[in-house]
Order: sequence, then C-alpha cells, then structure tokens
Amino acid sequence: MTRYVHVLATGGTILSKTFDDRVGAEILSYKQTFPGVRVEGVDYEIREIMVKASFDFTPRDWQTVADSVYRSIHEGVDGVVVLHGTDTMQYTASALSFMLGYPEVPVVMTGAMIPGGNPGSDGPGNVRAAIKVAAYADLGHVCVVFSEDVMGERKLIIKGTRAKKIHSHAVNAFASINEEPLGRVVDGDIQLSESRVRRGERRAYLKTELNPRVGLIKMSPSLTDEAMSQILSLYDGVVVEGTGLGHIKTDDKFLAVVEGYGKPVVITTQCLYGGEKLGVYALDKRILEIKNIIPTSDMLPETAVVKLMWCMGQGGDVRKLMLTNIAGEISNIYK
Repeated sequence: MTRYVHVLATGGTILSKTFDDRVGAEILSYKQTFPGVRVEGVDYEIREIMVKASFDFTPRDWQTVADSVYRSIHEGVDGVVVLHGTDTMQYTASALSFMLGYPEVPVVMTGAMIPGGNPGSDGPGNVRAAIKVAAYADLGHVCVVFSEDVMGERKLIIKGTRAKKIHSHAVNAFASINEEPLGRVVDGDIQLSESRVRRGERRAYLKTELNPRVGLIKMSPSLTDEAMSQILSLYDGVVVEGTGLGHIKTDDKFLAVVEGYGKPVVITTQCLYGGEKLGVYALDKRILEIKNIIPTSDMLPETAVVKLMWCMGQGGDVRKLMLTNIAGEISNIYK
C-alpha cells in the first residue's frame, strides 16, 4: 500500500542555492530548489508555509508551523516532514513537541548544511531519510532526522526536545543530548529504540498559546547584580544558563535581585551534557530557597526557553508545569 506524506517547506539552507559565490546562497521557493527525491512506496505533496531563514524565525512562526502540521495530520497523512533551517531547528522542534504533544504519526524535521540546490548537498539524503521515517517508522514523536557521520551514510532520529546543533558547519551537525536517540536510519533500514511512543499510541493536540516575553541569560563572572536587574526588567520570565551544575552568583545583592524579580527564573546549565544538579554544594541551598527559582534537571536551555513561553501561555501553575515531563524533555527531577 502506498504511503502518503506531507512535506512542509519553511526555507533554510535545504531550500537555498548558490548562484554567485561572491553573494552567497539564496533561500528560494521550493519550486526552484527542492532536492527532489524518490522513496519507494511513498507519494508526497510539498506545501510551502514560508520562505525564511531560521535565524529570522519568531515564536509566531512556530505557531504557524504547528497549525500547518496539525492540519496535515488531520487530513489523514501517514507522516509529516518539515524542511527547516538548522540555526534554530532545535527551538522549533521543541515548540512543535509542546504544541502538538505526541502525534499519532511521525512529525519529522530536517534540513541541510550544504545548500540543497548545490552539487554535493547533504539535503537530498536527509530529505529521503526524513520522508522514509515519516512514512514508515512506528513512531509517535516530533523528531529531527540528520546525518550522524561526515559521509552522511547514517541518519540519527532525535527526539525534538533533545536535539541540539553542536557544529556550525559540519554535515553531522546535530546530536541527541542527555538521552540516546530515538533511532537511526542505516542503509535504508529504520532502527528504533524500544523506549519510544509508537505510531497511533497517542493523538496530537493543538496548544499554541505562548508568552514570548522570555529571555535567555548566560551567567558569567562579569554579570553584576545591576546588569541582572536591568535584563530581568525586560521579560516576564527568564532561563538562566548557570555555570557547572547550574550555579548563579550567591552573594546577597545578586540573590536579592533574583528573588525581588518575583517571576519565573528557570535554571539550566552551560554544560552540554549532564544537566543541572543543584544541591551538591552547601551554597546551593541559598539558590534553591528562592521561591521563583525553577531548577530543570537535564532540560536543554533552548528547550527550556520554549517550554517557559509555552507554560506561561497555558496559564495555571507555571512551576508545576515546567517540572512536568510533557514531551520527553526532562529525565530526572532532583528537587
């Protein structure tokens, strides 16, 4: 039986082409640049949602993509592929994960590091694997499919809330952080982890409400309490990339600024692996006693930013929702 997939185009390197090396690659309509591929037993329809570099994406764009994906799912497709720029793919993957939950069919994001319209692009291989996963994988997740090796022969299938771009220009730019990938595509075969949500096991919802007034702050020795106060005044909630296990400064003035802010201050870590684990040191107690501090275990900072926007948009107890595992974004809660 022929499978049917919707491919939703949003722009990015996958849909770009270099006409003049002096100018650089241009992002164009899929009609000019889509790396047409064939996947046995699959028919697909391409729909253009927008033509945009992902570094120009806004939270409103996440909502537009989520609406389009949800519409495709309810048209009865076997899976959905979203073509997207790589710079902020991890943000959009997280947004779709929270806005849609665990969909009944795979929702697969992919892109390219070499312009899709250029010779030697990694785009066609990624698209082919993404369509195959969308059509055939026994998977009920929002995920990212991208090359695992520099030759592009193996493709990772990464949970949307665990995907992170770890290389600025290599074709194997994405990794699954703090969790094993959902699976791989190797020599055309889909290999999946046992610990996954299956196709049809759950159904997508559509909850796109957001509060976009969320900031991301990176702790550094030069960040003063005065600067922290000014930054906090700009937002309705913030995510802080703490040092090491998730530390922020523990001097009285700095902590008073954080506590006086009164709005959510979500703690993650600058470290790529391991996650936040406040409580190891005696001084950590001073941080954890602040009521608006929300420690988030091994949640990625980018995922935490999106989740805080989403949680604040849903209303209710933001702290409780932030500490609830919605889409596989959090493994352990130490507090």
